Amino acid sequence: MNEIIDKLILLIVTTVFMSLTLILYRYAHALLYPSSRQQIFKRFHPSRNSPDTIHLFSRILGVGIIYSQLGIYFSDAGWLLAFITFLLQAVLLFSCYLISIYIIESIVFYNFEYIDEILKRKNYTYAIISFSHSIAVAWILKTIIMVSENNFIMIIMLWLISMVIMGLSVKSYSLVSKLAFNKLLIQKNLALAFSYSGFVLGWTMIISSSINNQSENFLWFNFYIVLKILLSVIIFPIFNWGLITIFKLQDDFKSDMISENGRDILGPQVGYGIFEGIMFLTSCLLTTVITGKIYFGSFYPGF
Repeated sequence: MNEIIDKLILLIVTTVFMSLTLILYRYAHALLYPSSRQQIFKRFHPSRNSPDTIHLFSRILGVGIIYSQLGIYFSDAGWLLAFITFLLQAVLLFSCYLISIYIIESIVFYNFEYIDEILKRKNYTYAIISFSHSIAVAWILKTIIMVSENNFIMIIMLWLISMVIMGLSVKSYSLVSKLAFNKLLIQKNLALAFSYSGFVLGWTMIISSSINNQSENFLWFNFYIVLKILLSVIIFPIFNWGLITIFKLQDDFKSDMISENGRDILGPQVGYGIFEGIMFLTSCLLTTVITGKIYFGSFYPGF
């Protein structure tokens, strides 16, 4: 009975400790994003600015995704060492998470600013795209934690490789989509938000599947990652074409449409953005089955 009570007390203490580590995240976020200090430190009202709410809560959800893969291991060395180890992990992962978002959004939003798009224009498209970045980076970091088995050096190396691949992938959006990114973002067109989000989350699944390897040799580990990425680039368009053909989907893209009153010029409809986003995401998910879920076993003899 005493052992059960001790474990319960330790679990409560651990819960409080994990909550307190989130304070470090707030200060780290304010340091890297000075423009969002008002969002982080002052009392936040979710109903006042919905795009700002999407922007903030995407970061909070991302932290939850990362924390879901962390563990605290108590041993004979004592609970203090376990808490210190967890604190160091949290600081490292917070840093990687925020720096990753900063890098990706510097690449994607190089012509746009948070203050202008969120606080002044209340741009939902900007907020949803930022939401997809936060979730994508968090999911990749969660996979890195699982693969690295809490090895700090391995976490940093895999994080660097993943960010290079992620940076290249977001730049390739214009190669696979008919939507003009900058133009539609200025117009607050939601078709862009759904299309781009599906694309980013799809690439997140491919990157996560690629780094989920079991190899003790780091050189071969990197080789397998690159090989899986190249294979994904080959397989992806086949699935994308197959889905469109099998379900008889008509690509009815129209860059500009006239409103019913004949006065306004509208951009692509939301339905087209959903079409592109779901096709991207589904094709990437099916691609991960080919690149990471086929096991040959003893089908081929060893040499």
